[in-house]
Amino acid sequence: MAIKIVKDKISIKKRPVKKTAKKRTKTSHTRNINMAISYGSISIRNRGGKKKLYGKIFRILFKLAFVICLAFACVYAYNHLVKYLCSLENFFIENIEITGCENVTESEIKELIPFQKGDSSFAVRLYQAEKDLKEFKAELKDVSMHRTDWGRKIVVSLTERLPEVFINIDDKKFGLDFDDKPFHLRGNMSLMNVPTLVFNSDRERKDLLSFYQKIKPQITNVVSDINEIKYGEVEDIILTVNGKTDIYWGSPKEKNTDDKILKLERVLKFLATTDKSIESIDLSFLDMNKNKVLVKYSVVDETSKI
Repeated sequence: MAIKIVKDKISIKKRPVKKTAKKRTKTSHTRNINMAISYGSISIRNRGGKKKLYGKIFRILFKLAFVICLAFACVYAYNHLVKYLCSLENFFIENIEITGCENVTESEIKELIPFQKGDSSFAVRLYQAEKDLKEFKAELKDVSMHRTDWGRKIVVSLTERLPEVFINIDDKKFGLDFDDKPFHLRGNMSLMNVPTLVFNSDRERKDLLSFYQKIKPQITNVVSDINEIKYGEVEDIILTVNGKTDIYWGSPKEKNTDDKILKLERVLKFLATTDKSIESIDLSFLDMNKNKVLVKYSVVDETSKI
């Protein structure tokens, strides 16, 4: 018996399917072209960068070489110009003038300078000549040289040192100015009324010189009477005046210098009205905030006056 299967009719609604664009697949030919283009562009860009770098390095080296060549050319031209000028008789030294000689002589200066009449003015290094002369002659504080009359005349201007104090080195007397530069005494320098520094070390010399430089402008009435400046036993300064009176200044590091000078002037003014001989004037009490000055009179033995 045959069975007949009848399918039920079922209505099925199909969902609409969106149509999308089909992706284009790159063929092997297209991929090869794109790769070739990309590779070629990268290769061209790298080569261009290297060319720029090489060009920049070349320009730098060219400029450096140009500067070096120019420098050598300038030095070469300068040397030949100097040689040419030195050979011209119009620039030979005809006159040497020395000014500022007070205690040194013109003849000794002319013997020390490295040029003379008949030498070429352009062959002389004036700056070096100034430096050498100052180092060799300590008594010269300053030396200045310049050319005039188109190099045919050289003027040497001198500034001599003057002693502010005397010092003794190996039993020889030397002058010393506020530059702390010892020098030989020339002419009548040894007869000048300046004090003598007594010291045991370089530090003491510098400290005493600095102290005297500080007070000198303020004690002009006493400066010519000061014979000696030295340190005492307790690091205080002692000034010897007129060879007989000691002024005990006290510590030079105290800041009451102006007050001490004022008190000293008053005491000296008062003592000038008396006939008594003064042995010492002690200003050290002012360092201890004691407003007093101790004056000690000399004791004179009347029996010694015969």
